[in-house]
Amino acid sequence: MQEKSIHPLKKARLQQGYTQKLLADFAQVGEATIQRAESGKPLRPDSIQHICNYFSECYQRHVSPQELGLVEEEKALPDISPNTLIISTTLDPEVEDKLDHAESLIDLAWEAWFASRPKEAARSVSRLLPSLEKIAYGLYRPVQTLRAKELTVRAHGLLGTICLDALQNETSLFHYMQAHRFAEEIHDVNLSVTYLCLIGDVLRRQNDQAGALKHMEHARDSASHASKTTRGHILQLLAYTYGDTGQEAAFERTIAEATDLLAFSGEGIDAAQKEFIPFEIYEIRGKVNRDLGKPLTALPYLELAEKSLTMADSVTPRWHALLEISRAQTCCDAGDITTGIELACKGFIMAYQCHSPRQMNRVRKLLRKLEKGPFHNHPRVQDLKNLLYETYMRMSSDDSPANLLRSPL
Repeated sequence: MQEKSIHPLKKARLQQGYTQKLLADFAQVGEATIQRAESGKPLRPDSIQHICNYFSECYQRHVSPQELGLVEEEKALPDISPNTLIISTTLDPEVEDKLDHAESLIDLAWEAWFASRPKEAARSVSRLLPSLEKIAYGLYRPVQTLRAKELTVRAHGLLGTICLDALQNETSLFHYMQAHRFAEEIHDVNLSVTYLCLIGDVLRRQNDQAGALKHMEHARDSASHASKTTRGHILQLLAYTYGDTGQEAAFERTIAEATDLLAFSGEGIDAAQKEFIPFEIYEIRGKVNRDLGKPLTALPYLELAEKSLTMADSVTPRWHALLEISRAQTCCDAGDITTGIELACKGFIMAYQCHSPRQMNRVRKLLRKLEKGPFHNHPRVQDLKNLLYETYMRMSSDDSPANLLRSPL
């Protein structure tokens, strides 16, 4: 019986001593692409080009698709230089226009989100995703498919952020996982580890601390070649999770390292792009100290956070709401109920005005805690209860942030 011949690509791979995964990484394609090729299945032109270009570099000569068995002989491409496939394939002007339009809309959607218009941002980006993903996997010029995937990462990242703030944790998890998948495909380490960490943040909010730490620590360990900005924000979220699980020493060590990295950074994009504003560091320190049962230690940090907001060039309204509510919780824990409820009312109104169900829900949790505690008969507790009741009654209109919870994005 004649022995079945080995596929040319597999033979070339084994000669280099590579696994399928290692070759995929070097050639900048997916492992599934190598598996398809070695089983004789057809590949996209851009995948063929990546693999041929890689082996051309290895052998220091031109390696054709036929030599690697990537094109059937009867359909063989002309034996041309490695870069001819790029040159001979012109940009599709219609696709280029679509990508330009999508990029402009995503830029505007992120601005709308920062300006507290989440529904507007979610609607515009949701409409883009089907066409972006179609281009990302279509038979187009590699530069166009790569750009489509980059924009898809940004779109899913924004939707994940909006859903998280709208208390839609499962939907947020889906979008962050999609963003991470596309970031992996384009080999963008900054975006890949950022969204891996954000997946952990969703798990933390779902009270899966073990899952959160696993994802965040994996993101930290995978970020050795990422930018300082990216590493700093990963450590910032990881530090908060350490504090959330009562690991005070790990929190102090990690938040200090995050501060050092963020103080000298300035690069990134969207979820990974923030100028260094010590507000976030101070606010996290305040919240963690309160969670550790030290509200009097927390208050000075929250005061520093408030001062830092006045020095920032651009601040999202959510930060003001978040800070007032954190101060409210801390004052109540310290026994200053009058000041605490005054701040809670102020923060709740801010959260309502900037359409942030998550921040509003923090005040609702504070009210429940007060009603079950020794200050349940305090007159200001009833004032807070009345405010929440009246506000939620008004939120039945179409313009309310509550609709984010009921309407699919």
